[in-house]
Amino acid sequence: MAVIITLQGVVPADIAVGLSPLAELMACLHSVAEPEHHLDVRPWLEHVSTALSEETRSLLAVYAPLWNRRRCRALLPLELPLGRTLEQELARLEALPLDEFVTVVAPGVHGGFFDTGDLLTDESVQGAYVLSCERRSFSRGELARRLVETPEQVRAGLLDLLRRCAAEFFDAEWARVRHRLESECARVRARIQALPLPEALASLSPNATVGRNPPAVVFDKLQSLRADPRGRRCLLVPSVHARPHLIVKDDASYPVVVHFPVEGAGLAERATLAQVRLRLAILAEPARLELCRHLVNEPITTSDLAARTGMTAPQVSRHLGRLREVGLLTSRRDGRLVYHRLDTDCLMRLGVDVLTSIIR
Repeated sequence: MAVIITLQGVVPADIAVGLSPLAELMACLHSVAEPEHHLDVRPWLEHVSTALSEETRSLLAVYAPLWNRRRCRALLPLELPLGRTLEQELARLEALPLDEFVTVVAPGVHGGFFDTGDLLTDESVQGAYVLSCERRSFSRGELARRLVETPEQVRAGLLDLLRRCAAEFFDAEWARVRHRLESECARVRARIQALPLPEALASLSPNATVGRNPPAVVFDKLQSLRADPRGRRCLLVPSVHARPHLIVKDDASYPVVVHFPVEGAGLAERATLAQVRLRLAILAEPARLELCRHLVNEPITTSDLAARTGMTAPQVSRHLGRLREVGLLTSRRDGRLVYHRLDTDCLMRLGVDVLTSIIR
């Protein structure tokens, strides 16, 4: 499965890159709701968790479906310009016609796939929608019922919650990450001007590939989607807290949005899905895994490894070569001897890389 953005007939002017504090707030709330997905920011999550008021914590549980698995389209930019303040984005959400608010929020509340086309006018569709949400979870069912019965109250409660979060933790966090996001916007704009569009958009994710016929960018995701931004624009919005998720939203009435993660300063570059698979396959070979048990303890030569394991020196060399190819082995020369050792930092990151590849 994959998310494909077709780029036939799309020119750089059709691509807008910019900031959205509301989108970043949604990413923060997702990481608060799903901390096991976001190991890199555990200290920040612990700090936020202790700082939240009890009332805010309770409201977050009520509205959690909007930023859980299927991010709510209403909390991503609905139109240009990008770069508005959080309050301006909230005012835009508050000014949406009520029927448009329900239409854009309903899929996020459900979190799966339900045809909401007649939700505003057909009571039987409303009942089926609420029932389908209840089957997914009690909290989704309750929020769905409130959305179809009292949408004004749902919107007012959501806006109040988002403003509470801004005051309690997000304003300070936005001030901290905004410069990094602005720098990423500048880099992406430069790539869009310098590279073919498929390559420029593929640079947003280590697991993206370029399609040639027609021109496209293909993101490896656990969903099937083909988006065509012609005539609607494509908005690229960077995020610190979305990592490792990349979100693509394609709703006919709005621009295509790509909410993509920015690697944090000082973090090692994430392995691609292909690299993770190869590393796991290489470590799964019993003889190679036996070598790793020696390589992890001390620097050791090929001849010593052969003597310890009963392999021939050429066999050991071939196994070491495979470990080196995937970045799991470091070697240093000391005179005529070469000492090898397992790269324990890379090995420790492998667990995180496996999790990241699964949930990306």
